[in-house]
Amino acid sequence: MPVALTALMTDAYGGAGGIAEFNRHLLDALAADERLGVTALGLHGERTAHPVAALDWSIPANGKLGFAGAVARSALVTPPQLVLAGHLHLATLAHPLALASRARLWTTTHGIEVWRHHAGLGRGELAFGGRRLDDRLLARSSLVTAVSRYTRSRLLAWCPIAPERVELLPNTIDLGRFMPGPRPLELEGKLGVRGAKVLLTVSRLSPHDDYKGQDRVIPLLPELERRVGPVRYVIAGTGSDRVRLEDVARRANATRQVIFAGFVPEPQLPDYYRLADAFVMPSTGEGFGIVFLEALACGCPVVAGNRDGSVDALADGELGRLVDPFDPRAILEALVATLQGGRSHTEPVSGVERFGLERFRARVRDLVTTLLAMRMTERRSRWQSRPSSTNLPLR
Repeated sequence: MPVALTALMTDAYGGAGGIAEFNRHLLDALAADERLGVTALGLHGERTAHPVAALDWSIPANGKLGFAGAVARSALVTPPQLVLAGHLHLATLAHPLALASRARLWTTTHGIEVWRHHAGLGRGELAFGGRRLDDRLLARSSLVTAVSRYTRSRLLAWCPIAPERVELLPNTIDLGRFMPGPRPLELEGKLGVRGAKVLLTVSRLSPHDDYKGQDRVIPLLPELERRVGPVRYVIAGTGSDRVRLEDVARRANATRQVIFAGFVPEPQLPDYYRLADAFVMPSTGEGFGIVFLEALACGCPVVAGNRDGSVDALADGELGRLVDPFDPRAILEALVATLQGGRSHTEPVSGVERFGLERFRARVRDLVTTLLAMRMTERRSRWQSRPSSTNLPLR
């Protein structure tokens, strides 16, 4: 009989952004494991179809209280034997669920939510409970996975958890969806970039994400254009930080070169990567950066920062150029070299296949094997600790 796993997710199917994408791939991998029966509940998202029929996916709606109630009802119908907290901020629900069900708890971590102890961060929304409670519950997880070595090291710097219980589970990429192709002429005309080299960044434009580095690229555009010819910088994404970035462009005399493309629906993203001559995001706070993999898979070369999880996404510089995000000259020279080096429209960047879905699914299967072994060891220990019938008092 399959082992019952209940997964609590901030979002997945129908959600946008890197965490939602990660969660979709993780749930697909879990549901494809014949050893498991997977029930997943999302705090946000849509009741959209998903590719794995074995997955029981729902969005309870009615806000956080409705979500908590749905989690309790689900546990009464199918008591879990494994519990997955898809975000640190869901630990306040996931831990008591695991405790009440005597289940093993697996918590996934991504980046900024577990870095705040050293950087004064933590501006993300708290789903339930509070920061200190989340932290204590994280340490009680049977397994914690981190998307990068950087996130893992930052977590271990403050969390009182045995290092062997914190494993790596990097982001993955669907190479059947993100692949090279010819430069899309219709998009080229729509954005007005014909005859120009195109830089691209894909990111939310939120004040909470101001570490992405668009404001470090914009002032370099006039000099970059003098070095390599006409350049346009396409910034894809929406949010209130656009006003600040527009001001940065005005002050740098680069308004003509910066194109704010707004929100790009997921199905259209590959064409943006096929259009770009370089993807640039000199971030200082990236947990991993799935957008780097998307660009690489489409054959677009990448320039990224060397102070965060971007290092893992670019395999220590093997897959792209890593630069000090606080060194404008280093960013400029990396962009010049990248644009002069050209790109392929027929082949992905060599090496990106190491982040393909097959390897990701194999890694998830290994982690599930570890959790199931823990569970069997615990059950055996409980059985052996029971009093022997020969030692029971005679009535």
